[in-house]
Amino acid sequence: MLGPLIVGLATGEATSMVRRARRAVVAYLAAAVLACIGLVFLLLAAWIFLARRLGPIEAALWFGGVFIVLAAATLIIHRLVAGARARTAARQRTRDLAAVAATTTVAAIPAMARSRGGLGVLAVGVAALGGFALYRLLRADGDRDDADR
Repeated sequence: MLGPLIVGLATGEATSMVRRARRAVVAYLAAAVLACIGLVFLLLAAWIFLARRLGPIEAALWFGGVFIVLAAATLIIHRLVAGARARTAARQRTRDLAAVAATTTVAAIPAMARSRGGLGVLAVGVAALGGFALYRLLRADGDRDDADR
């Protein structure tokens, strides 16, 4: 999407691209307005049909109830989808942070190895990482044993 815009700016087609985009926005906006008007008339026809069969009060109650149920369903679905997206974004942030930390660590190893006390710091870091991995392994095995009982 950005490539054609840069090429258009470089070749002087920016004004024609803006005109085309403006025409497309106007066309889609007009189509949306006309579709909404059509939907209103379809709903009105459905209400008239129900009003003739059930009566105007009952038809209005049915329409009100149906739209309230649709609104509630929309909110519930939105909450479920938003929660799933938030969890996915949190997992992605965790993965990105881990990747940045690993990259930074790997990039810092040569500089630390060259410094005077760097090998000691590297040894402590590797020992801490190994200890944490062992802790996670033992904790994961303990969780599985509790689940099997």
